[in-house]
Amino acid sequence: MQSEKIAKLDTAKWLEERYPDKKFPGWAIQLLRYFICEKQINQLFADAPGKKNMEFIDSCMRSMRVNCQVVGIENLPTDGCKLIFASNHPQGGIEAICIAHVLGHQYDGKLKFYANELLCVLEPLKEMFLPIHRKRLQTKQNVKSIHEFYESDYHLITFPAGVTSFKKRGEIIDHPWRKGFLKAAVQHHRNVVPLYFEARNSSLFYFLETLRKSIRFPVNFEVCLFAKEFFKQRGKSVTLHIGKPIRWEHFDDSRPLEEWVEVVRKEVYGMRKK
Repeated sequence: MQSEKIAKLDTAKWLEERYPDKKFPGWAIQLLRYFICEKQINQLFADAPGKKNMEFIDSCMRSMRVNCQVVGIENLPTDGCKLIFASNHPQGGIEAICIAHVLGHQYDGKLKFYANELLCVLEPLKEMFLPIHRKRLQTKQNVKSIHEFYESDYHLITFPAGVTSFKKRGEIIDHPWRKGFLKAAVQHHRNVVPLYFEARNSSLFYFLETLRKSIRFPVNFEVCLFAKEFFKQRGKSVTLHIGKPIRWEHFDDSRPLEEWVEVVRKEVYGMRKK
């Protein structure tokens, strides 16, 4: 019997493909492997040989031993309408896995995420990603994939902040939300379901972010901790709050789209107080 193919992340190969004109020293590659947790990621792949999409998501949930409690699951629409799920982005990874796990079983795996070029190296999940790259890297095929998605009956999970939450006066809150998800909801007649996910990163992560901002350092160096922060969630309990869906017609011309974005954002954070 032929063994199942096991996905593998190879940092050196990825750098070579992404930066073909540059030569990275061995110590730099090893350091990057350490920070992005190459060994732990490859262990997730090894725990799920040949699995992809929802099967891989379920395997990650088992490997990470995360207990995800769900509040408001009765709010999930069952009328067959197309949906956009808009969530806060507190941790950087575990919320995506948990949300996909919960919603994937509710909607027969018909889910897609927006993902940048870094996430697209996760081979078992590539089919669940809609590639959103910088303009110079965005291909015609990527644009075609996004157009085809909106014509399908798949649902979208999006984190409108685009980056993980930060700490302000002791609270973990999102950066300003982008309006693209609401523009798409109106244009493609998709109802919006607000999600609030309870999780956080370590104190070190927020300290480094605060330090970077205070010295106005141009490079977001705390991003190097994302993978380590993800694996720190192993064995923890988290909570996903699901709000009532908002019909796309609600976002009319009575106010600018930017104000409607704030309405949805407040709906999301309002679930935190309940």
